[in-house]
Amino acid sequence: MAIYHMSIKIGSKGKGQSAVAAAAYRSGDKLTDKETGLISDYTRKGGVVHSEISLCDNAPLEYADRETLWNAVHEIENKKNSRLWREFEVALPKEFSQDEQIETVRDFVKQLTGSGMCADWSLHDKGDGNPHAHIMTTVRSITNEGEWAPKSRLVYDLDEKGERIFQKLNKQGYKQYKSHKEDYNDWNSKERVEEWRSAWADCCNARLSERDRIDHRSYERQGIDQIPTIHEGYAARKIAAAGGTSERIEINNEIREKNSLLRKIAAQLKAIGEEIKQLIGERGSAKIGELLQRSRRSRADERVRTELRGQGEAASRERGLVGEVSAGRADEQQAETSRSRETTTTEIIAGANQADEAAMRVIRQRNAEKAKREAERTRKAALEREREERAAKEAASRSSGFSRGR
Repeated sequence: MAIYHMSIKIGSKGKGQSAVAAAAYRSGDKLTDKETGLISDYTRKGGVVHSEISLCDNAPLEYADRETLWNAVHEIENKKNSRLWREFEVALPKEFSQDEQIETVRDFVKQLTGSGMCADWSLHDKGDGNPHAHIMTTVRSITNEGEWAPKSRLVYDLDEKGERIFQKLNKQGYKQYKSHKEDYNDWNSKERVEEWRSAWADCCNARLSERDRIDHRSYERQGIDQIPTIHEGYAARKIAAAGGTSERIEINNEIREKNSLLRKIAAQLKAIGEEIKQLIGERGSAKIGELLQRSRRSRADERVRTELRGQGEAASRERGLVGEVSAGRADEQQAETSRSRETTTTEIIAGANQADEAAMRVIRQRNAEKAKREAERTRKAALEREREERAAKEAASRSSGFSRGR
């Protein structure tokens, strides 16, 4: 069954990262960082099955060359804490052929380039059941003139008449007006991130069967009472395949067990609810039948009384007593049936309440464990990023030393 996974990260100089080295690693290419002179050679890296550059309409054609594009990014991003690239990492549906995976990513990338980004994307598949794509995009827009746009711009605040608001005179005697900075584009907004996540699901669902379709929303937002599993990654699966113990896989196994329990409780509650509805329906039918029976009995008694008026007082009194006894017995039987049904319904409702309480306990425990896992996952993700960055730096350093030695 297809799964949904998308993570969005920012690469920056403040983290000691290089867009050139990152692009070389993801594409399995050999690139030179002109700012530092370091050469990153990952041409022997396995698992890269496709790599491609996609440009927005205003981008210079020379940016179709990977090395030129990312060196141009380094040139414009000259601050020590500058953001260099935005990366989308997505899981590829295993139900697709490799060509379908490529076309799905290409469809998604078209939406990014359509908003003014340049994208460098690669598909990785080591045959370990974890096909995925890395999509590196520029963080600046490109103007109609083919130049890099500023990341932010100065915007003057206006009053109710639409005029600028005067603040003070500067030392040179020039007027200063109230203003603020706005992002040149909306790529940092939560709304845009939500659009990207939804767009990836749509691109996949366009080729998936209805049974296998994915949803970018969390289980909670979908109204599904289920605990989401965490992303395992190739490293965890490699450890498990070698017979080792992976904490991420163990966490997912525990989550699957709890989800199984939740599904059983939900099924029990549904069955109890259906039974209650049926009993309520039967009880309503019994009440209707009781009313009809009483109505028929009343009409019959009226006919009997009419006939007995001309047959004498004694016979009339005798028949009336018989009618009262018969009616009394029928009423007792109906009351007993009603009490029996009420007892059964009460027992079922009590069972439903107990099942509901059990479900709530599981859900409360789930929420507490989810919060704990989120904190731990954030910590480990930070450590994992640090390890990857160190490995990339060491590899770049080794590659540089090797190239210089030659």
